[in-house]
Amino acid sequence: MSNPSPDYQSPGPLSVGNIINAAARIYRDRFVVYYRLGLLAYCWLIVPIYGWAKFMAISGLLSRLAYGEVSGQPESVRDARRHINPRLWTFFGTAFLIGLIFLGWYISFLFIFGILVAIATQINSWFLWVFFGIFGILALMIFIVSLFWLNSRLYLADLAIAVENQSSSTKAINRSWQLTKQFIGRIILITFIAFLIAIPVSLVLQLIDSLIRLLLMAVFTPDSTIFGLIYLPLSLILSFSFSAFLVPFWQAIKAVLYYDLRTRKEGIDIQLRDSI
Repeated sequence: MSNPSPDYQSPGPLSVGNIINAAARIYRDRFVVYYRLGLLAYCWLIVPIYGWAKFMAISGLLSRLAYGEVSGQPESVRDARRHINPRLWTFFGTAFLIGLIFLGWYISFLFIFGILVAIATQINSWFLWVFFGIFGILALMIFIVSLFWLNSRLYLADLAIAVENQSSSTKAINRSWQLTKQFIGRIILITFIAFLIAIPVSLVLQLIDSLIRLLLMAVFTPDSTIFGLIYLPLSLILSFSFSAFLVPFWQAIKAVLYYDLRTRKEGIDIQLRDSI
């Protein structure tokens, strides 16, 4: 059994700030390995279906590696892959099923909103127009909040596959649903802070992309074949390079959060200490 990593392992439940800081430290200390895996994951996105499954599996691999660090049971990339690779299509199936859940949520909202619009178009009373307008705004706000709520409940499904022995998509989703119960606000706050941290990286990406476009426009016309042949590959490489910088950070946050919720709900921290 590996000795615990004191820099990451917590004596108990973590605060929101501790979760972000722990994820950042893990990523910083393993930057070369994690960034290389993140870049490999984005390169696989070029390949339909199988490549998308590989992207999700490598993202799960990053989470498993980060979870090993925070739980005091670090793994090598090779050992972690032995757990991840057989679950390649489980990762894909889980992402596909979650996509269907969100799609059904969205269609349901459109159906209800469409009924309201159809009713509103048949009335002439200004009072009812105002009523339906206010109701529509409230419905939109409820829909947005419900999306955050649903995303938080499904947020850790891939961790259940990567860290535990969940071998089916439905079990992974149920596991996420179980762990995230009563911690929705906490998860939303963590993802919001992480999003704010990621904004500067996105801004730098957009700035460099705009500079490349302006430089090429100074030499070639935007609708020329040469412009497209040069700009599109450069833009794709740039996008992958910067996105690969962020995905390990996001997965590390999810790993530390997963560890924290297991500590709070299942006493996993005590179990790990007793087993060392």
